[in-house]
Amino acid sequence: MGVAALGLVAAVGTANATSASAKSYAKVTSNKALGGDATTRNVNFTGKSALYTKAGTLRGARVKASKAVLSSFANSKSSQHNVRAYRVATTNRGSVYYKVVSFDGAYRGWIYGGKSTGAFGGGVAQYNTTTDPQASTDTSSSVNSSASINTQGQTTGLSATQKAATYKIANPGTSNDGTEVTYTYPAWTQYKKGRVITDSTPYKDATFKVTDQTTRTREGDLWVKIEATDAANSKANGWILYSGLKQATPATPAENFNADTSVKIAYRDVSTGKTLSNTNTWTTASTGTKQGNSVGALVNAKAQNLGTFIAATGAPSGYKLNTTSGDLKGDGSNVVVTPALSSATFGATLTVDVTPVSSATKVKLQMPGTNGTVNQSLTASDFLYGYPDLTTSAQNESLPPVGTPNGMFTVAKYFDSNSQFTKDINDSTKSNTVQTVQRLHSDIWNSNGQETFGDVTGFYGQKDPNRSTTAIPVYYFYVYNPTETAKANASQLQNGSSVNLVFDRYSTNRTPDPVRTDLNTNTDFIAK
Repeated sequence: MGVAALGLVAAVGTANATSASAKSYAKVTSNKALGGDATTRNVNFTGKSALYTKAGTLRGARVKASKAVLSSFANSKSSQHNVRAYRVATTNRGSVYYKVVSFDGAYRGWIYGGKSTGAFGGGVAQYNTTTDPQASTDTSSSVNSSASINTQGQTTGLSATQKAATYKIANPGTSNDGTEVTYTYPAWTQYKKGRVITDSTPYKDATFKVTDQTTRTREGDLWVKIEATDAANSKANGWILYSGLKQATPATPAENFNADTSVKIAYRDVSTGKTLSNTNTWTTASTGTKQGNSVGALVNAKAQNLGTFIAATGAPSGYKLNTTSGDLKGDGSNVVVTPALSSATFGATLTVDVTPVSSATKVKLQMPGTNGTVNQSLTASDFLYGYPDLTTSAQNESLPPVGTPNGMFTVAKYFDSNSQFTKDINDSTKSNTVQTVQRLHSDIWNSNGQETFGDVTGFYGQKDPNRSTTAIPVYYFYVYNPTETAKANASQLQNGSSVNLVFDRYSTNRTPDPVRTDLNTNTDFIAK
């Protein structure tokens, strides 16, 4: 038993002998469950108040853990000592008490939380269980595909080369120590969120890409979110300690490029002048073509001509496509390509200019609360086709770069009604799942049940149980609201902060179109 645990036992033994004393006792006037995003209710003990069996000024309240014991946990290096608040009570004396539980379940009780339910105070303070890692000491934006990667002992963020690498789980097995199996969140950073898989042995040969990274605040260790390169192994996708991975030795791919039917797309980093190792191949759906023939307006199996394919495929991770002017066009006509698209021939290699970009800021999705209550979080399951998606190029051009840790960005610049993000999130050439509902062909109701007479563009949700019938299903429909988004955030945020994006919820009896797959999109910009 550790020293801290022994201290708790001593505190409990002493406390149980004597009830909290008071000449007169308070009464509870309100006791209710805390709602909203549960991750915003992660707290840390301050050591200013003890933990009680009930609100400390109530008759019969007994100490479960002293201030000294809780103070020792405030600076604990174990995420098992993270704490979640889940109920709030107010007494007739105006005091606020929170019911809390440690993530390992060992400590549960009531603690003084100040005089306002609007913010944590007293014995608890709001706490981020994970933090963005410090910037990599390797500041180069170029990828060295031949570099040997060491995953051990690293606490700073990943370099461009490490982000682009392919990995395997170093020691497949069943150990629940963060290195052998994957987790829904880094271990012990969210209450009752555990492992994705309990045995990684079936995935010993699987390869993964890193899609996100964070550090546990208490331990300071680096965790990464991995995604299988083969969809057949996607059940193992999740969070794992970076030290639990090893670099995968890339297999030499078989050359299957057919010069009579295809064009190879290469990418040049304009900041270094070097050509990246990433390539893509466009192949015509037509027959009878020969090497050296003009590509012209021919299309591939997805009905994409060469320019549309380049725009839809987007730039390699960590880069954005360069354009001759303005925003990237859906047909790719303003992409900087050598030689020009108009002179492309079968068997040739076209080189597209790209620029490295900083990793983009993450966003959280919300909808307005009812009757003035706090906004409600939206999850992937609220949407018919999962979270709203965007092409990588759209994310790079419209979201704030993380930049230096002490920098700031203005929310309105990136998310108001005239911003690039507002344009991109409503653009069907940037998203596979965005759709427009026309009032002429359907009924549309707002969240108050009032009929709306204009067209709306956004994302389909699940069926509205209050309006749907067997004959006529009605679906929720989520529309981005820049005005409410501004209200949900400070006017300026520190680089790396998550931004709350607010979507209004409508209902419509228009049948949703099938989800498209012609664009290369993802939901990496959403904090999950």
